[in-house]
Amino acid sequence: MKYTFQYQKVLDFKEKQQEIAQQEFGAIKLRQKELEQELEGLETIEDVIFGKYNDVNKKTISEILDIQDDIDHVVKKKRQLQTQTDKIHQEAEFKQQVLLNVSMEAKTWNKWKAKSAAAFQKQQELKEQAMLDEMAVIRYSRKI
Repeated sequence: MKYTFQYQKVLDFKEKQQEIAQQEFGAIKLRQKELEQELEGLETIEDVIFGKYNDVNKKTISEILDIQDDIDHVVKKKRQLQTQTDKIHQEAEFKQQVLLNVSMEAKTWNKWKAKSAAAFQKQQELKEQAMLDEMAVIRYSRKI
């Protein structure tokens, strides 16, 4: 006799939730990494612009103003990216917590299924042993 877990649909649903949570967490971590790389790129650009600004003695006023505009733009962009990075970091922490909770639920249901299957198997073995014992008693009684 084959064992069927009576709550298999619930278990499948929990496993699907876990899979979705893993995908969402992975997407958030990827976005977080992209933002960090973009921020590093801006810091490199900022260093180059400040290097130009250091040669101020050789520049005209319009060139200095252009450099200042570039600096202001990079600083503004950097602030925006830092804000986005902070939001993504908070969202990643939330998604990680969701993933943990969903994984715990799925693990609980899987353990329940395993215990239930083991109990079913033991029950089947006991029934089989009882049938074998009964057959042995019948054979013995026929001999006597």
